[in-house]
Amino acid sequence: MKILPLIALICLACPGLSGAGEKPNIIFIMADDLGYGDLGCYGQKLIQTPNIDRLADEGIRFTQAYSGGPVCTPSRSVLMTGLHGGHTPARDNVPHYPTYFEEGDITLAEVLKDSGYRTGGIGKWSLGDAGTSGAALNQGFDHWFGYLNQDHAHYYFTEYLDDNNGRRDYPDNALTREHYSHNLLTNDAVKFIRESKDTPFFYYAAYTLPHFSSLDEDPDGLAVPSTDPYSEKDWSEKAKKYAAMIHLLDRDVGRICDLVDELGLAEETLIIFTSDNGGHKNVDKAFQTSGPLRGFKRDLYEGGIRVPFIARQPGTIQPGSVSDEVIAFQDMMPTFGELAGAEVPENLDGLSITAALSGGKLEEKRPFLYWDFGHCRRYYDQAVRLGDWKGVKLGKEEGRLQLFDLATDSGETTDRAADHPEVVAQIEKIMSEAVTPNHRYPIGELYRGGPIWLSKNYHPSKSKLPPPATPGDPGYLSAEMIFPPDEAPTPSCHSSTIVETPAGLVASWFGGTSEPDIDNVIWVSRHLDGAWDEPTMVVDGTEGESRDHRVGNPVLFQPSDGPLMLFYKVVDPEVGKATHWWGMLTTSTDHGKTWSEPKRLGQSSKLGGGNPHLLGPVKNKPVELADGAIFCPSSSEHDGWRVHFEVTRDLGKTWEVIGPINDAKNYNVIQPSLLTYPDGRFQILCRSKEGLIGQSWSEDGGKTWGDFTSTSLPNPNSGTDAVTLSDGRQLLVYNHTIRKGPFPANRSMLNVAISNHGKQWNPLLTLEREDGEFSYPAVIQTSDGKVHITYTWKRESIKHVVLDPSALTSPRKP
Repeated sequence: MKILPLIALICLACPGLSGAGEKPNIIFIMADDLGYGDLGCYGQKLIQTPNIDRLADEGIRFTQAYSGGPVCTPSRSVLMTGLHGGHTPARDNVPHYPTYFEEGDITLAEVLKDSGYRTGGIGKWSLGDAGTSGAALNQGFDHWFGYLNQDHAHYYFTEYLDDNNGRRDYPDNALTREHYSHNLLTNDAVKFIRESKDTPFFYYAAYTLPHFSSLDEDPDGLAVPSTDPYSEKDWSEKAKKYAAMIHLLDRDVGRICDLVDELGLAEETLIIFTSDNGGHKNVDKAFQTSGPLRGFKRDLYEGGIRVPFIARQPGTIQPGSVSDEVIAFQDMMPTFGELAGAEVPENLDGLSITAALSGGKLEEKRPFLYWDFGHCRRYYDQAVRLGDWKGVKLGKEEGRLQLFDLATDSGETTDRAADHPEVVAQIEKIMSEAVTPNHRYPIGELYRGGPIWLSKNYHPSKSKLPPPATPGDPGYLSAEMIFPPDEAPTPSCHSSTIVETPAGLVASWFGGTSEPDIDNVIWVSRHLDGAWDEPTMVVDGTEGESRDHRVGNPVLFQPSDGPLMLFYKVVDPEVGKATHWWGMLTTSTDHGKTWSEPKRLGQSSKLGGGNPHLLGPVKNKPVELADGAIFCPSSSEHDGWRVHFEVTRDLGKTWEVIGPINDAKNYNVIQPSLLTYPDGRFQILCRSKEGLIGQSWSEDGGKTWGDFTSTSLPNPNSGTDAVTLSDGRQLLVYNHTIRKGPFPANRSMLNVAISNHGKQWNPLLTLEREDGEFSYPAVIQTSDGKVHITYTWKRESIKHVVLDPSALTSPRKP
């Protein structure tokens, strides 16, 4: 349970709404992209919504209710935190992050849970992916079923849904279309409400209908099981699908309401229905999704943020009521807190609307309402409602403020700015002061990344991985342990590296009692006469030091003219983490048999005062450039996960640092592998915290680098390696898994993918797929054209695999 940093006074349950001393159940049903004009009770003429209309007939309908923002994520964040868009943690759908909420954020669910409520939810969460601090179960929910990631929610015939800290799988569902996610969500809602009938509960039904679906599922982006009951209408197929989506939504709102009545909970349950933002502009024009309002989703005009809002509680709310009180999503935290007699954080941007829910006037005067949109997009827009005045400032209009009088012009047709400069000045002042800067949303910096959840990563029916390969399979020549696990020189080993020398192969790794232990040392084995020789300890971290040091991440490299180089890292024992380590170099003139006295690589001010030590290649091999420079891909962890490069032209005597090339705000990436292209371009592939393999490109041979983006391949926060093949293709070894989930997850599967140009990757081989850890691969291509891979095998040995890349042209069939 989180502790509220600043606590308001304890609120008693409001007698006017819930009955003296009682805590009402609260069911908050939210549609996704449902327009103000999409319901019969708000003027819709073509689509029938009898159940939602009945909800309005039995309760109160608000005509001036506002969402938290014009798109999904900020609107949900405002709802959950009680803070408007200038203060709430999540302020846009981009940049894409695995988590928006952090451990210290206080949510509506936490407030109610701390007050004795059982809390549950379904549908689109959007505020933290599985395994992160922002996941629903880490933010006050006892139960969550649906989509934690908003991009996952674009798939109605999904292969899985998040189920608390695990997931429910629906194998091949994209092909069979047996399970429509909306139906699954409602079944879960019914189950939760039935199970909670004897205790106060809060249920958040964040439905995904009628949000568009992926074009992978439907050419119109509107995936539905059928177009019933509109199949016979003389409409376009696209229009029928949209209407069918709203029909399903309406059907299940009715199902929930009927269940509450059946359980005898109607008078003690507040049911609210609304939408997260306005309707989409691509909805068939005949439906008039925005009703009389101007604009659509993503707009800060009324059509983008004014939403349907209906509340019902028989015996408390007068049936058939209509209210023109101005309310907003940030009001839910103080309102529900008051109804629950709960403690809520101070300095919320919302206010309690319990009086308005009862049909009265707001008891507290609202200073203003604020929205914005487009922090990392082409244009940044702001809007403020001040009484009946509405100011809209559009970035594409270079900051000119439009002013509308909503009392007489709800359609925002007439700009009154020239007539009321004093109001314009007041609203502009609010806009300038309403936003607390957030480094995640740098205004004016265009985000060029993409979704971190991609269907192909979690979509077995479209991208089935081949079964584990064995020697004799196409392209798979041999596999062996560098040393038998039962004859291992240490209890644990990890992070191997491999190189070809004139005398043959040499491999290295670190090993000790376990990875964090001080007794880890660097081991080397040479491949002589067709077999690996007995491992030899080379360095143990005491070189030139007055006390023992832990070592790690060796990297072997054979320059074209010079001795064999062995880079490794020494961890500062005062810190004990890779955030504070330094690079060492030892060399061998006899192909790995004997080694020189190790030396530190030095320091560079470019790496920052927190840890200025040069590291050399941090995990993966360098590349020797045409001018003889050794180009080392590297990274640091003391100031976020950041990538840089260390270049030496004199075999490690002096160094040039390029970068860091990222700021660890949009991407947290380390351990790059470097790929080269004939036209002089470079590409790096990196381990990431974001759930996918990160990449960046250089158009000038590594001097400057573009923004980091995601590849299509998953990454469970585990090391990878890649190599440019002699035929021009690129080969990658990686874990094709997510960090948490059903088997295979994390490091229990190791895979090989090939790309012709580094942009689309084809998984061709599965090297391992069983319980255990298979990780930290190293890969090279030797002079005979063969590919050699070494990797950690269950931390018990280092496995060596040999491939023939010419035979890797298509994946083995499962």
